Amino acid sequence: MNDKILVFKISKYSTFHSLALLCFLKNGELDQATCRTLLDFIMEHSTSEKEDASFEELLQKVERGEYQPQDPRFADWDMNAKQIWLCPPVALPGHMAITNEYTEYSIDPDSSEEPQQFTFNQYRTVLKFWRECQQMIEGKDLSTIEDFRREMPFPEK
Repeated sequence: MNDKILVFKISKYSTFHSLALLCFLKNGELDQATCRTLLDFIMEHSTSEKEDASFEELLQKVERGEYQPQDPRFADWDMNAKQIWLCPPVALPGHMAITNEYTEYSIDPDSSEEPQQFTFNQYRTVLKFWRECQQMIEGKDLSTIEDFRREMPFPEK
């Protein structure tokens, strides 16, 4: 059973519009840990398909066993205060471990002080959702949009 919901939201403020990718727990509370790691990474990194492609290429090398980190203590990818490990011992096989400079958002609440772990499939599914939502509003006059919200269940591990 899925206990999280993924939300793409456009909010209109007096002078600007805000696009957000959020994750809520089933009780309606914002899942800050997921928002500040995986979702922030996707929103910040995915400014172009070229950037997405370079990260996807690295994921595929990991999946094929063609990538070995020079020093597993250091992240395989680093962007805007997010560090991402794609290989053991930090990341579980088939997972990415993501930390944020704000430690309270980096720790998986279901583990003992381990970084947040997301499967490669979860990353790809959320990225696809983000891209689809952006395409839905592409070319539209955002000033005519009061509030826009699209939801989907957060992908299972």
